[in-house]
Amino acid sequence: MPSNDKIQSQIEGLATLLVLDDEIRKLSNLREFAFFSTNETHRLISYHTAYLWQKKEFIGTNLIMQSGTAEIDVHAPTNQWLKYVINKICDDDAVNSKKIHLISQSETELSDITDNWPETLPHYFLWCPLLNKTNEITGGLIFFKETPFSDSEIKMLGWLISSYQYTWNTLTKSAIKPSWQKLKDKPYVIGAGIVTLTVLFFPVHLSVLGTGTVIPKSPVLINSPMQGIIKAIYVDPGNPVKIGQLLFSIDKTELQASSEVSEKDLLLTQEKLRAVIQEGFIHKESDAEIPILQAQINIDKAHLNYTNALLSQADIKSPVNGIVIFDNKENWIGQPARTGERILIIADPYEVEVKITIPVSDIIKLEKGANGDLFLYGELNPIPIKITTLGYNAKQMPNRILAYQLNASFVNADDRPQIGAQGTVKVYGNYVPFIYYLLRRPLQSVRQVIGI
Repeated sequence: MPSNDKIQSQIEGLATLLVLDDEIRKLSNLREFAFFSTNETHRLISYHTAYLWQKKEFIGTNLIMQSGTAEIDVHAPTNQWLKYVINKICDDDAVNSKKIHLISQSETELSDITDNWPETLPHYFLWCPLLNKTNEITGGLIFFKETPFSDSEIKMLGWLISSYQYTWNTLTKSAIKPSWQKLKDKPYVIGAGIVTLTVLFFPVHLSVLGTGTVIPKSPVLINSPMQGIIKAIYVDPGNPVKIGQLLFSIDKTELQASSEVSEKDLLLTQEKLRAVIQEGFIHKESDAEIPILQAQINIDKAHLNYTNALLSQADIKSPVNGIVIFDNKENWIGQPARTGERILIIADPYEVEVKITIPVSDIIKLEKGANGDLFLYGELNPIPIKITTLGYNAKQMPNRILAYQLNASFVNADDRPQIGAQGTVKVYGNYVPFIYYLLRRPLQSVRQVIGI
């Protein structure tokens, strides 16, 4: 039969266990639990040093508390060795890491541990794991002692560890179950995540918007052949014209007056020449004036021919078939025109293209042959187009915005709108993930602010 001292010791141990169990349930945070478990356990059993450690996902083993110290130095050689020991025991299939058991320095199964045993630690330690509800190790307590723990000490500590484990799981709920297991219990979350990732990384056409104007493809420019006043314009904007049709005329009053004066000067010089030739039969010295008068006749003829040539050009006729493009007659009639100044344009209404303007801040990588759509103002259906010319030099537009100009042709010949039609152009670039399509503008704005 057990002695009275032993019975008294067991009764005192049970009483201490009940007191500790009551105090454990009052712990409110992990730091209080760490201090209590490593220091107050000494009231139940004796030991040299105690450690509390935690196993975190993606981080690994982390030493939380050491008995007798306020803060633990995780970089100390002894603590680094202890972390290695914990990982070794957890990964070693030969050691039952989920049960409380005693390990000594003379352990043969863990020779790589015992060979490097620090001199500052006792030769025995008790391995006390803390398990979660899925029976996985999430942390534990280690008690070092100079002598082996007795069976009664291990048994009482096992009861205390059960109380510790309940409080531990309560205070570390976020770490009780790995994230992947939590998601496994919620398949709809996994499904939503997969759908979201699929949508975010789904390849889409990177596109950019610009303004488009339908312009003639090969227009014929009709410029003023001389300086003068526009007398009349015989066509209206948009009228079809044929080759040789009169377009406009320049006032001929000055030219006709100059032509008459040049003609009279020529007749007068010719009359003087005949008189000098007749006088030369009587006075030989008059023959010296003949070459001078002949030269003057050539000059007068040149003036007359030049004036007549200008008169013939004062009526401007169409060199090709097409339609006339200009603003309106009122802007020109009675107004002076400089030599070479553009008056109107003649274009083939069936040979048109799109001039596209894209601001520098919106430009993306484009290549010749890139596809696009023209959305004409007032129309519902887009018109497919294809890029034919890229603008490499940005120009300042009338609205004072720096922009690139591109040209595009119509894919279908039947979709050609009238010249001058305008709308919005959507040009497609390379394929990119949908998340980049969404974040391209915000990233560009952030880059302009922080400069990276």
